[in-house]
Amino acid sequence: MLSVIYISVADPMIGEQDIAALLVQARRNNQRDALTGALIFNGHNFLQLLEGPADKVDACLAVIRSDSRHSGMVEIRRRTIEERGFAEWTMLYDPQFRGHDEALSRLAGNGRLDPQDALMIENFIALGRRARSAIATDD
Repeated sequence: MLSVIYISVADPMIGEQDIAALLVQARRNNQRDALTGALIFNGHNFLQLLEGPADKVDACLAVIRSDSRHSGMVEIRRRTIEERGFAEWTMLYDPQFRGHDEALSRLAGNGRLDPQDALMIENFIALGRRARSAIATDD
């Protein structure tokens, strides 16, 4: 199996309805293709971890690259895995990951989430929180 983490820049006009539609489509397709993972949106950028059969992951990434709801997609980690970190979710998501912080901690705590993956995700979440805090302070 393959695990890939990428980041990208969200279209500035993306809204909650767009993300909701994206999630419906992703969850349906991921279930069909035996893919699992997590998507985090910090208001400006996406981070996604996608895992499953290598051919299905690469096919999904090809579709994602051509999606106009984001740009500048960069893979930051690609590795072969024996066990899924997000086996329970076709696509774990919550705005700014607030509702799933506990799930992420549980996965990392029981060793199911690779420590480097957990660190990348936690840092991405923390950067988003800091950016929102700085924006709120400027207002």
